[in-house]
Amino acid sequence: MEKQVDKQDLFANQFPDEKTSHPHAWRWGLFAFLCVFFLTLLFVNAYLQRQFLISQIKKHISYSIDSLNQFGWDLAYDNISFHPFPLFPLGELSNVKLYNRYDKTAWNAEKIRFDNSILKTQKLNFEVSGKQFITFRGGVYKTSLENQDLTLKISSVGKIEAFSLKLLNFSVADFADTQQIVLFVKHFPSGADNISAPSFQILLEISNLKLNGLLDYPLSQNIRKIYLKASTIGKINFSENFKSNLREWMAHSGHFEIDDFILNWSPLLLVGKGDLYLNENFKPILRLDTTSKGLSVLIEDLEHKNWLDSKGIFVAKILLASKSYKSDENDEYLTVTTPISIRDDALLIEKIAVKKFNQAR
Repeated sequence: MEKQVDKQDLFANQFPDEKTSHPHAWRWGLFAFLCVFFLTLLFVNAYLQRQFLISQIKKHISYSIDSLNQFGWDLAYDNISFHPFPLFPLGELSNVKLYNRYDKTAWNAEKIRFDNSILKTQKLNFEVSGKQFITFRGGVYKTSLENQDLTLKISSVGKIEAFSLKLLNFSVADFADTQQIVLFVKHFPSGADNISAPSFQILLEISNLKLNGLLDYPLSQNIRKIYLKASTIGKINFSENFKSNLREWMAHSGHFEIDDFILNWSPLLLVGKGDLYLNENFKPILRLDTTSKGLSVLIEDLEHKNWLDSKGIFVAKILLASKSYKSDENDEYLTVTTPISIRDDALLIEKIAVKKFNQAR
């Protein structure tokens, strides 16, 4: 006797239940929807953030040009373009020129590009590309570098929070080559309202700088290290008139506090700390308390080249000789602790003017 087949079972085999064959299909659908939703939110947020950054960059460029003009400098470029959509570079400047209106000192770059990532929308990455050169004292020097890392962080209200720069194998043709230049500037908004608190921290390190013999100096061609750690003390307002705001900062004892300075330029090895003020003409008033080896050798060589004032250095050498000593019996050079300062267009050692700088522009 033939077995009867249930019609429902037959149809069930021909058309299996979706829930039975794909039990997690709805979950994958929900997952795909959520992915598209969050990616859309991410791109919309990036687009709005880039629109905000573009407006802030325009303001900062305009402010920078106005501030430079107040000190006899200017910034020019042939073209500037912006792209708010995340898949394109944020912006680009072409044929950029930063120059002094009076002495023809200038820096030129063919292109400067800047961009940000979708995840870090407020961090700008810069790239300087194409031909670059520096005009200095009538000479034109081509510059090149092997690698660069320039970033600028802007807060949600448009303030600059940090700036970092790292250059590898940077060279200025016929002038100098350096293995590495690192600069980092960080803003401290919490202490900006306190006149005795730091508002910015500055770190600068230059490694293995080689000068190419264009200067007549007694030291070696290679500077192994220049290191500076400093802070700006007091609040600086970056509003419409930078020059007026800078004068206000100076009037409230605003200055740079030099926490650590190192110069390793054989035979000179010098460390120091001190401060830097600006006078009413914005010229530096530098004071460093230094400890060094090889300073007397440098002074002798500079004196032989008639670079130093003979009367002033005669007195300074007597004072330094009475303070010099060997910190170790194997030391080749004497150690001396002495104040070094720059003020009124003069270099002072032991408060004795040993060099008057050329005051002509």
